[in-house]
Amino acid sequence: MAIKRWILFSFLSGVAAFAAAYPEADKQGAVYKGLQDVHTIADMQGINPQDTTVRWEIGDNNLVEWLLAPWNEQKVNEALAAYKKEYGSITQTASKVVNGAISHNFDASGHLITDDEQQQLLNLIEQTEYLQGFHPKARAITIVDTDAQFFPSDVFFTNNLAQGSNVAANQKSSSTLILRNTPVFVLGQLMTVDSSGLEPAEDSWVALWRPEFGLKFTKARHIAFVDESLVSDFPVSSQEQEADNRLRLTVTSRVRTQDINRQLPLGTPVYSLSGRYFFAERSHQAPVPHHIESTSLQLYSAQLSPLELSVDPAGIVENQVKKVPLPLNYLNYLNQLSNTLLKFPSEYVAPEHNENRYFAFGEGTIGPDGERGMDASTFALKLIQPFGKWLPRYSVQQVEEGIKTRLISTTQNASLEENYQAMLNNCEVGNFVSVGHGNNMTCLGSITLDQLGQLSDEAYTDALTTGGMTEQDRIPLLALSAVGLTNIEDVIINKPAGTIEIPSTGETLPLYLESKESMTVWYITGKAAVYPVFKSGYLSSYIRDGRSLMFYSYFRPLSETSYIPPAMKSKL
Repeated sequence: MAIKRWILFSFLSGVAAFAAAYPEADKQGAVYKGLQDVHTIADMQGINPQDTTVRWEIGDNNLVEWLLAPWNEQKVNEALAAYKKEYGSITQTASKVVNGAISHNFDASGHLITDDEQQQLLNLIEQTEYLQGFHPKARAITIVDTDAQFFPSDVFFTNNLAQGSNVAANQKSSSTLILRNTPVFVLGQLMTVDSSGLEPAEDSWVALWRPEFGLKFTKARHIAFVDESLVSDFPVSSQEQEADNRLRLTVTSRVRTQDINRQLPLGTPVYSLSGRYFFAERSHQAPVPHHIESTSLQLYSAQLSPLELSVDPAGIVENQVKKVPLPLNYLNYLNQLSNTLLKFPSEYVAPEHNENRYFAFGEGTIGPDGERGMDASTFALKLIQPFGKWLPRYSVQQVEEGIKTRLISTTQNASLEENYQAMLNNCEVGNFVSVGHGNNMTCLGSITLDQLGQLSDEAYTDALTTGGMTEQDRIPLLALSAVGLTNIEDVIINKPAGTIEIPSTGETLPLYLESKESMTVWYITGKAAVYPVFKSGYLSSYIRDGRSLMFYSYFRPLSETSYIPPAMKSKL
């Protein structure tokens, strides 16, 4: 292997001068398949991937409280007061947010929103009454995974994805995926147009508030009211509960409810009560109109229903529904990093049998593979979440949170070589790096050029021909969601297909069938993956001249003075 590598190195070094420094095709989102085993990467740096010694701690374990924040009277009233101070009222807030979000924007198929369409929506919003303060009767919970948007629409709205400078941050106004079992606070309801077959409790749009995304709208059929009798069934504080009665989070799993299998997204809250698992569902009762102060709402009520967990092949429930928070050791951190990058838990699926996760439209439920997406900030959120820390939704706020927690080092408008050295010195396993206030990326340390070749011949070749790397260099490694752009012709959508009646409860639920339609749709289509950092070419953008880097961690080593990461020991 060493001889083969030396021959290849000698040959490529001779032709590197003739290679294009920057290829015509933007390969920023290309994934090196052999470079995705984070456990092997750690092992190459002297880290035992099975090490269960607790290495770090999180100062603010806020996961449960943050998930339930919309039911916190103080937090709701603080948010509503901020809206009132800036905009004058919730109605004006909604109008201005919607007006800004759709102005000169497009839907997913590339249709430019017309002035008439924009005005029609604004007229609906201005006719809606909103709650002006916290009220317990406005508590609700999502009963399915739902896309929340700044404005009510059955299709995504977005910036012009055809622009060359497009970045993932542009998609934040399109949608945010709210996982089922997530508490929300209902502000108001856009009643449906009076038309045959449309019902307010099903087809209207409801204005919601959550602290990580503020004011957004979603379909009424996706949420349900939570009354006083049900509040006590939900976990409020992990410290006050017995071991088996607590919130858990999914790594990846399938649930079987009412004879229907559903795939759960990464990090879905699941309630474990006395050894059984429960999800929030609609009650069997008909929707009842609620008049809360001046606001009229018509929604279904929620109830907790037991569910059967059926696991992925060769897996066990314990590997897929985790108690939180997880201890911060190398075993858990590397497993969670692998789970976030890939589709199945690393405990039973080898990297060669796994597949990296796509992302599209922030974290929307439509993606190029028909599955949910994951952009850069969602990637960081999902990685940190099981350890007890619920991060803000946006990259810039996540960076500020990390700096507040533990700022390690910075560079200011540095040269390429200075940024490269800073990456080698500070980007260890457990740390993060941000390019300015934008993308935040997970650090995986660095490996030698020869080790890079052991993992991927393609990455080794690119390191020499376009990357400007030599045998003396170490290769920094980052885990993130890169940005790419493509047009998809065959789109998988869920089309209404009648209803089904549940004999035991008499409840009628809508049915949907997957349908593939041929249409041009714009997508942001990167993959969450491990990427090397080169000195030139398309993988040098993280350290190029003039960049300012910030290195930070959401974790604090248990002993700041005595603990030295294995990769740093090798450099001493």
